[in-house]
Amino acid sequence: MFFRHIAVPMILSCTMMFAGCAKMTAIEPMETSSLRKIDDIIANGIENKVFPGAVVVVGQPNKLLWAKAYGHTTYKPDAPPMTLDSMFDMASISKVMGTTSAALVLMDEGRLSPDDSVSKFIPGFDSNGKEGDTIRDLMTHVSGLKAYESKWAELEKTRPAGESKPDLLIEHYAALPASYPPRSKVIYSCLNFQTTARVTENIMHEPMEQFLKEHVFGPLNMRDTVYTLSPDQVQRAVPTLGDADGNVTLVAKIHDPLANYHGIEDGHCPGNAGLFSSGRDVARFCEMVANGGSLGGKRIFSTKILDQATTTQTPESVDDERGLGWDVYETPPWVTGLNKTPETLIIGHTGYTGTLMMIDKNTRTYLVLLTNRVFPDDKSKGEGKPTITTVRRAVADTVWRSQPVYAQWFREQDEKNATRATGN
Repeated sequence: MFFRHIAVPMILSCTMMFAGCAKMTAIEPMETSSLRKIDDIIANGIENKVFPGAVVVVGQPNKLLWAKAYGHTTYKPDAPPMTLDSMFDMASISKVMGTTSAALVLMDEGRLSPDDSVSKFIPGFDSNGKEGDTIRDLMTHVSGLKAYESKWAELEKTRPAGESKPDLLIEHYAALPASYPPRSKVIYSCLNFQTTARVTENIMHEPMEQFLKEHVFGPLNMRDTVYTLSPDQVQRAVPTLGDADGNVTLVAKIHDPLANYHGIEDGHCPGNAGLFSSGRDVARFCEMVANGGSLGGKRIFSTKILDQATTTQTPESVDDERGLGWDVYETPPWVTGLNKTPETLIIGHTGYTGTLMMIDKNTRTYLVLLTNRVFPDDKSKGEGKPTITTVRRAVADTVWRSQPVYAQWFREQDEKNATRATGN
């Protein structure tokens, strides 16, 4: 019953589908046999209430391999079906598609360098143990800033008349003491990317959303990637919160509390979250990255800057590998044993609301998995039940197994696992 809302499929090339269409149509996979397991994985996730619905897109430059919508936007029997044009709160994927993209464009233009001091753009940041912090430190999460700030209610009480919430937060982050010695370890931090967003805006002298429309989203025909939704996009937005009866309580508004408090005020975007997008648009963005920074004859990022962003930029002494904004995956099932060099890495990012995008630089294959797993809440579904992590891993494993270059590696791993299981 979970697949009755998948539209009648049709065959199109990836370029044909994404280049000229405002809406994304369900696509018959060009290579189906090795990817059909995705149907069962997503059906199991819906049945176990990991999420009420999902969108999955898999492809390579100029070649779409899989594109389907599953389930509904909520668990209500009469809830609208999930579609390939559903608008999702991208949560932390905003860090990559939004903030990182703005920073990379500025780097290409020579207006920003990863080695620039943060205090060059944020007055007062060079204090309390953060004196040597650079843009690279922010974008690789080694800056010393703590992971999150939940005390905006207390901060709000001290906000001077006339000062915006974004300004209040940035001044607060600049004055914070380092929570650990910078560059000694990775502490994934939303504060890092709210600060990075402000750095880019101080350079651009225009709202980040407008800058991204001009330099990234517009050229890629990503019409559904926005911080501010139109009435039509609000109608297509997927709910993220509900009450005890499953009624929608939050939709088309930022789910992340800190980004929600920051808001979009005086043209400032939150940076850590707040971007909304669709499967069509996220796939288009991933296709561009998989294609080396350009698509449809339009170059978005230079090869040099994109290579830097999608390879390890953390200090050698730090175990967790991260690029500029991008996560660099290190272990199976996220990667195979053949994804170890800068040219063959698997990169991507997740979002708390249940979003995922991954790109295998080796085969130039991308995976987009969008869900609203936080609806009606983000509580555990119970011991032994599937989780968003197990679903993500299973889908990623299926996609990489579909690539012929990895067939021998997977055969050898499966044989080793079988031997361990039997004790022979």
